[in-house]
Amino acid sequence: MTSSKPTSSPGEQAPWKRRAAAAEINGRRVNEAIERGTGAPAPIFVCECGNLGCQAKITLSIPEYESVRQDFDRFFVVPGHEIAGVDQVVEEHPDFLVVVKKEPEAKAMAAESDQRSE
Repeated sequence: MTSSKPTSSPGEQAPWKRRAAAAEINGRRVNEAIERGTGAPAPIFVCECGNLGCQAKITLSIPEYESVRQDFDRFFVVPGHEIAGVDQVVEEHPDFLVVVKKEPEAKAMAAESDQRSE
């Protein structure tokens, strides 16, 4: 019996993992705009998970947000929104988790999209 699940060659990320990484990057872009456009000490940010259609919101202080953004491949997600195979949890907070990309292609996508490194 053969599997109908699509496979990737070694070193190539599965399409669903690329889509999840792209969704996380889009969430970051939204949050970067929120940070630039706010004067609030604790704005409401969107969850940066890779779950398509996620509408979860997280209130973070600007220093908390900056702590997450200390590196290009760090994203914050609502607990339970981390995706096995894409994310590795590196910090746990009461209202959010900080994740990094596990796959080299996802890390490269995050690096290429990082507006702060331009």
